[in-house]
Amino acid sequence: YNGKFYEAVPWTGSMEWDVSEWGYWKLTGRCTDPKSNRIFEAQVTAACTPDAGVVLRAPTKDDGMVYFCKDSFLADTTLSMWELKYNAATKEYERADAIIDNAKSPQGAVEIGGGPWWDRWTETSKMRQPMKALVRLPYRFTRSQK
Repeated sequence: YNGKFYEAVPWTGSMEWDVSEWGYWKLTGRCTDPKSNRIFEAQVTAACTPDAGVVLRAPTKDDGMVYFCKDSFLADTTLSMWELKYNAATKEYERADAIIDNAKSPQGAVEIGGGPWWDRWTETSKMRQPMKALVRLPYRFTRSQK
């Protein structure tokens, strides 16, 4: 945004998901890593009507291709992003100035389907050290020569 890259991933902070069976999605990502040059929180919400979307077939282990996924590109989607400031009294990061304030699109892509997510689910990322450090290491792919 404005020439700056904002990375909200589990190894720089935390991620939270709140997904209904159909009709509502919310993803919140926080970058609170002091090594990052930006401390921020981003939130994406998407909502659509029960009749929006198309039921799709997807492969299953036992029954082959069956209808159990649903996709739509017509979700009302909102993106907000805030700077975070550390509150020494509470020892927590708190929202400060808005970087992006309720940017909206009527064309968000949403999806549901497949187990074990048959009902509404909420989750918070739980990536801990040393994994947080390991996924940030430089890596290199090489092609084996025959």
